[in-house]
Amino acid sequence: MKIRTTSMAAVATLACAFVPGTTMARAGDLLDDVKASHEIVVGTANEAPLSFIDPKTHEGAGALIDILKEALKREGIDAKATMVGMPFSSLIPAVQSGRIQLMGDAMYVRPQRREQMDFTNGIFFNPESLDVQAGNPKNLHKISDLCGHPAGTYQGTSYLETLKKASAACPADKPIDVHTYPTIQHVLADLAAGRIDAAVVDSSLSAYALKQTPSLGFELVADFVPEDKADTMCAFGAAKGQSDKFLDAFNKQYATMLADGTAAKIFANYGLSPTDFFLKP
Repeated sequence: MKIRTTSMAAVATLACAFVPGTTMARAGDLLDDVKASHEIVVGTANEAPLSFIDPKTHEGAGALIDILKEALKREGIDAKATMVGMPFSSLIPAVQSGRIQLMGDAMYVRPQRREQMDFTNGIFFNPESLDVQAGNPKNLHKISDLCGHPAGTYQGTSYLETLKKASAACPADKPIDVHTYPTIQHVLADLAAGRIDAAVVDSSLSAYALKQTPSLGFELVADFVPEDKADTMCAFGAAKGQSDKFLDAFNKQYATMLADGTAAKIFANYGLSPTDFFLKP
């Protein structure tokens, strides 16, 4: 069974081909490069509604991309955001190799990742959701309920460690049968098909997918309590030591967008409401 991907901006539909081995010449700080080239190359795992390539226009779309465009505009920079689609697990290596200039996806800011990239200030919070088959036939409400059940998530996310940690705490004869997938679309496809009993994934992505395509046949567990919302802060990531001016400029502009309500309006435009759930700790 395959998920309908029109609402999820299918990974196969890319505005730009990701060409292995190509890197971009750098003139200095990322801010100087963007001003000089009038372009910023942004990596995305192509997952609506936060960061994706519109299959109709082949342009970048999503709440994060609109925020980036608005911040550049307020900084007085006329630049196009060129999107490059790739698996989530490839985003950090792509920044490190210079294949993309900015990681523009829903990535948690964690100490290990700070060693690999420099991040902007936090943009939003994206706690995990527990997704189950419609009607919750297995009566699953928290991560510990998954002991003895097959459950899935996708590669490159911190949710894999969450599931492994929970499995280690299960009775010896009832570990969680952890399945990993290349994309969230694959996770939700197996959940809808009944090949796994639950999925631990981004709340915003799964909610958006279900809103766009109710026939997918799964639901978010309403009483599920995220492990630690404060630890789900997401931000843009750029090459270490090469982006200080860019990060400072973005942080300044995004602070004004939070204060004047622009950020909340952008999130609401993509159905991410109530906006305080995503924008405040």
